[in-house]
Amino acid sequence: MNNQSKTTNDVQEFLHNGQFDQAVGVAKEVIKDNPEDVFCLSVIAQSEFNSGDLENAATTLKKALAINPSEINLNRNLGIVHNKLGHFSQSSSAFLNAIENNIDHPEVLLDIMLLGISLDKISSELASRSIEYVFHRANNLKYAYMNNQELPLIVEASNIANHIARNARYNKQKKALDEISLGFDEVKKKRLYDFLDSFHGIQAPKYADPLQKPSYHVFPDLEPLPFYDSKRFNWVELLEENSQAIRNELNALYNEKVSVKPYIENASTGNEELDVLANSLDWSSIHLIKSGEYNQELLDKCPTTNAVLEQLPLSVLSGNGPEAFLSVLQPGAEIKPHYGLSNIKLTVHLGLEIPNDCAIRVGNETQEWQEGKVLIFDDSFEHEAWNHSEKERKVFIMEIWHPDLTHLERQGIQKIMELQHGDSQLAISEKLEDLLKEIKQVI
Repeated sequence: MNNQSKTTNDVQEFLHNGQFDQAVGVAKEVIKDNPEDVFCLSVIAQSEFNSGDLENAATTLKKALAINPSEINLNRNLGIVHNKLGHFSQSSSAFLNAIENNIDHPEVLLDIMLLGISLDKISSELASRSIEYVFHRANNLKYAYMNNQELPLIVEASNIANHIARNARYNKQKKALDEISLGFDEVKKKRLYDFLDSFHGIQAPKYADPLQKPSYHVFPDLEPLPFYDSKRFNWVELLEENSQAIRNELNALYNEKVSVKPYIENASTGNEELDVLANSLDWSSIHLIKSGEYNQELLDKCPTTNAVLEQLPLSVLSGNGPEAFLSVLQPGAEIKPHYGLSNIKLTVHLGLEIPNDCAIRVGNETQEWQEGKVLIFDDSFEHEAWNHSEKERKVFIMEIWHPDLTHLERQGIQKIMELQHGDSQLAISEKLEDLLKEIKQVI
């Protein structure tokens, strides 16, 4: 037993010193006397894999798994070998075994992603769901980096998985656009399909202005103006006529303090200067509508505001819009330069309480708010705002569709966002055990 242990230690020492061929030679000697040495079998299998002898690598790994059937790395390696051989059902089974026997292992997300890659040849729907499950838990994927030897595998697998997931979403969304745009000529459909391609990285986005860099997506060939003349919009008069009632209703909510929250609740914008305001009431808000979710309790307390909102062309985007909220900037507070999500919408500000020395810059233009007046701008341009007064600045903010978008384009954008949001919500709520049950039925 001591001699065997020493010889196995020699294999490990050769590996530690980077002498792989010598390690393989010693491992083969060990196997002659102890054919059930799982460690040495795994070393030999790796050698066979490296030399392209995939069939023998699979056979060796199966010998090791017969001794230790639940070992995560052995199952993972067998899954990779079968995938290379084009045995996608066997590959999926090996990854499935790794997952089910190591469900709490910190690296198991890697195996779920590899399972998704193999499933792509069997069920594209289950493949994309498996991959999305991992991607929506990406913060935990870092634990798969505990073993530095797995880094190249993780990078390669992530690239392949991203391609599979993107194609699945793209194909689903394109099919939906084909149905919506049936009967329209190619000219009227072109911008919408160009948007779909750029949204999924198939073609480069088209920026109409160098100062316009939306952080999420860009729709091609929309008029790029930092500020818009409010006289262009027939609903502005309705908003301004009701500004005093809106101000009173929103102030009543604000004075209750119950619904007031930091506008940025977590330091997650990716902009360090902007994230200074995270969890700070220097920039606070009361959301009547947030990311498409209507707060009916607050809306019921603001009947005039609610009635006006119902008559505005608010941009409807699953998971992202509409938005309608009171925005309060404290004395001395500054909102540092940043970009909005997209150019498909315009931002509407209704001035409620505007002290002196408060302004907003959009692109290269700066304007001041006026109480009871509407200010409209495209927040896909770099913009910043400040309150250098000694009083609070209050504005009511909404988002509307960009006026250049046709009805077909609005419909198409809504459908793309609806499907995108739906897939994300499914991935977030997906229960792994249920997903694995479905996978077992097809492999």
